[in-house]
Order: sequence, then C-alpha cells, then structure tokens
Amino acid sequence: MFDFKSLVSSLLSKNTPASGVAQSATLLVRDLPQAEYFTALVEIIKAVSRINADTEMSLKERVKTLLYVDDKAARIHQQLCQDYLHSKGGSKGYLPTILAYWHELSNAYQICLRLYKNGSSQIADNEQQLIVVRGLHHQMRLIAWNALRYLKPEGTAWQQGFRYFTYAEDAGFSRQPVLLYPDSRNEISCEQLLVQAGMLFLAQTENMLHKEIIAVDQLLMLLSQNIPLDKQPPTETPIFVYNLSQPDPPQPMLRGMAGKWHRYWSAYEITSRLADLMFDLDNRIPSQLAALGCELEREEWAELCEKLAIRWSNDGGKSLRKSERSLHASSAQVSIGFDRVAFQVKVQDVSSLESDRVDEWRINDISSTGMGLTFIGKTIEQLAIGRLILVKTENHPLLLGIIRRILRQNNGTKVGIEILGQTPVGVSLLDPAMPDAPPFTAIYITQPNSRKGQRWFLMPKNLSGPAKELILTAQGKSYQIKLKDPQQDFEDCSHSNFDTLSKMD
Repeated sequence: MFDFKSLVSSLLSKNTPASGVAQSATLLVRDLPQAEYFTALVEIIKAVSRINADTEMSLKERVKTLLYVDDKAARIHQQLCQDYLHSKGGSKGYLPTILAYWHELSNAYQICLRLYKNGSSQIADNEQQLIVVRGLHHQMRLIAWNALRYLKPEGTAWQQGFRYFTYAEDAGFSRQPVLLYPDSRNEISCEQLLVQAGMLFLAQTENMLHKEIIAVDQLLMLLSQNIPLDKQPPTETPIFVYNLSQPDPPQPMLRGMAGKWHRYWSAYEITSRLADLMFDLDNRIPSQLAALGCELEREEWAELCEKLAIRWSNDGGKSLRKSERSLHASSAQVSIGFDRVAFQVKVQDVSSLESDRVDEWRINDISSTGMGLTFIGKTIEQLAIGRLILVKTENHPLLLGIIRRILRQNNGTKVGIEILGQTPVGVSLLDPAMPDAPPFTAIYITQPNSRKGQRWFLMPKNLSGPAKELILTAQGKSYQIKLKDPQQDFEDCSHSNFDTLSKMD
C-alpha cells in the first residue's frame, strides 16, 4: 500500500517550497487504485485539518494547495459517496469520512476568506470566486446529507452557508455561474446552491424513503437553475424566504417578513418545470429524469413529483394529518421490523418488546390513525421509513403500525407512525411450491381490529404475488388461500388481500 502519511507530511513540511506544493498534491492522488480511495481520503482530510491549524502558511500557498487537493480529491470523494449511497460492500463506515471532507474544506475556505479580508494578502478574482462557490457547495452538501440521515440541520450549518453567500453578494458574483471542478458537467452559482438546498428542506424529507430523498436532491439540480434570489419579494407565488441574519432554514413568506437580510425567491418557475415533467410522466420517464440515474420507476417518479407539487405550493404544502391527535405522555415498549414483530405476535411474547430499553421510547401524541413517539436512544439503524413497528402501552391494546416519518433532533428522534390496527395475530404460511421449506410467519389483523376498516395480511415479500396459493394455519386450523389485489409493499414486508378457497383437513 502506498505510504500516504509520508507523502502528506512532505506536502505540509516547512521545508517544501511553494512551487513543490502542487507537485506533491498531484502525487498524493495520482493513479490511485479504487481500493485505496478510502485510505487516501482519510489522509487528505488530515492534511487539510493540519493546513487549517497552521497559522504560518501564507495565504497564496494555502489557496493554491487547497484548490489543487480539492480538485484531485473530489473524484475520490464522489466515488465513496456513490458506494455509500448504493450500500456497496464495506461502505457502511464511509459516512464520517464523507462528511469530514466537506466539513474540513468548508472551514479551510472560510479561513482563506478571513485572511483575505484582513488584508494580509491578495487572491486572484477567479480563485476568490472558486473558493466561495466550493465552500458554499460543501456546506450545502452537509445539509443535504442531514436530510438523508433524517437529521435536523443545526443552525450553524445554515449560518456558515449564509456567510459564503453574503460574501459572494458583496463581491458581486452571487449569480455568476462557474464550473465547480474542471470535469463538472454544468456551471453553478452561489444563488442556485442556496435555492437548491432551500427547496430540498421545503420538500419535507422526514417522511421520504432514502431513494426519494436522493431523487429530489438530483432533481433540484435541474429545477433550480436560473432562479433569482432577490432582496424584494417577487410577484409570482409561491414565495419562500431566507433570513441571512438568523441561523434558520427557509420558510414560506408570511406577512411581516421584511428587512435588509431577507432574500426571497419565487418557486413558480420550479413548480412549472415540475408540472412539465409530471405531464411527460403520464407516458414515460422523461430523458432529463432518466439521465439522473435514480432508482425510481415511472410510477414512483410520478408519485414523488405529485408529493413535491403539494409541498411546494402557495401555503408551503405542509403535510396534514389524517386526523387530529391529542397529547399523550407515557412510556412505551417498542419492537421494529417485520421478522421480529411477526415472531413476537405469533408466540404471544410481548413482554420481550425491548424490555431492557423501555425508557428509550416515549409517546407524544395519538389519534385514531396515527401516533407520534420520541426515541431517545442512540442506535437508530433499525428506524426506516415504511418499516413495521409494534407498540405496547399501558392504556392501549397492542398496536401495529408503519413508520412514516423520522426526524433526528438534539432531544431525541421523532418517529411518526400510521396505525394499521390493534391486537395483531401471528399465523403460519406454507408454500406448496416449496414443500420442504419450514413454515413462514405472517401477521393478520381482522377487519374489526383494523383502523381502516379493512383486514391486513402482512407476509414476507418473497411469498407475495397475485393469484399465488398458500396454506394458512392459525389457532390449529388450516386453510388454502389465494392472494389477490390490492397488494402493497412496505419496507420489510408485503400486504395482500386473499380469498379462502377451502378448509384443510
């Protein structure tokens, strides 16, 4: 393996002349095997961190080094991002490094601007603009990846981005697009970066699947082009606004939102472009969407675009609950995931519902169709949109639901669930096509116990399929059943209705 540490040390050595900095940076990232990308990026991040801590390095050398290393390391970083998003083997541990790259370089570029404003040295105009655009890009990427983790961005993340944008405004290039990297396909401006991040936040991603959040983020690269960010409210609605003096995310414009720090944009053009795509989606996936490479089928794209059109509407499109919830403060025992829940309801062992972690779940509110909970534990890997959840409380029967919303905050993770029904029953399923296979466990909620007035039959995904015949066993009795529509897939199981063909002897 290449000795990255020695090379980085050489890069930062006081004895290395400024003319040798770029050459050393080139060696650092030249012809790297993909298997060594992660190791290389870790050392590059350490190098940038040491540059940030070095108070003796000249501004000229600092800028030259950072821009060049960022140029060459961007391809490595992008590959690690793709590997992580596609859950490539061994990529689970990449996340801290992926985020650290953006964080350290954003801080590094901020230091460069601070030194420049102090008058210690000069920066060429093109370098000055590139520093600001890249710094803002890296900061907005941190916010976008917060959405992927269902994590509410801290105010300092927005504030750091606002510093970059106000610098660009004062310098007169906030609307001027540039190539982020030499091999970038399209130019981008500071204005577009801020609008893009704002529209992603306003998409209310806390109840979207990971692949939907990725798709919205990619889609906004198309929709947010040439959308002006003005100091006065535009005439066309819907209108959204940033307050650059406050470390807050954007919000729909309300009466009284005025002042020199407010920046407004109309999403009319964005929603118009979205409407054009929705029209094309009636028949096919438009070429612009296909080029994004997202893992969505045509029907999924159509559903997502319709969801965005509502949320980006004149009133801000705040998702409305199906029924009003009442406050309800109590602890709960919770189990997550189809396999675990199915086993527990089948053996009727609800006492094992995270009994050693009962204090980690709190109920906030409840209605006839949903429930809001707070998880105050640290391990949230089991939480996923569309995953089955079983909730036991002192005052309610055993409730079965689907996770619909996740939002991580400092005081815990907020989890919103749709209640399917109460008192679920565990049943066994046999597939006649696999006579030697052990029975599968499924979950059944009768019509009287359902919150939607329909029975729920949840089973492993590999067993589902219209017209498929199975043998269902419950309470010592067996029946031959035939699956039929409607059929619905959740994150970890499938729901299907069925006809009973006959009773088995």
